[in-house]
Amino acid sequence: MRRPPRVRVSTLRATLTLLAACAAACSSGNPEAGSADAPIGIQILQTYVTVENRTGAPLVGGEIDIIPAGVLPPFKAALPRLEAGAKRDIPFNTFRGGGTSFNRTIARAKSVKVTAKDQFDKVYEHEVPFN
Repeated sequence: MRRPPRVRVSTLRATLTLLAACAAACSSGNPEAGSADAPIGIQILQTYVTVENRTGAPLVGGEIDIIPAGVLPPFKAALPRLEAGAKRDIPFNTFRGGGTSFNRTIARAKSVKVTAKDQFDKVYEHEVPFN
């Protein structure tokens, strides 16, 4: 028994859409998977953010932003000098934005972005999703 052409086209379209969605999901990968070779490492833990300098030169200053989902302004914290290969833990309560400090249970964060400058004024920027 043959199916009407309309059903065959609908099945074909659904199959192609499903394959395209699967291919897109597989190719996007984990956004933090490629961060091993990033010049600045960012790790988000329960009560603080860890920033690692992988540039090979000291970072003489910078800023860390927790970017919230929605319309709230970003929560910012200063990043003091960070030697090459060093890590620094920045507690969430040091981030300020809109006159308040960041509270993980109240503000829903979308991502963390670090912008820093080395001793030669080269700017490094790295952003990871907040998990």
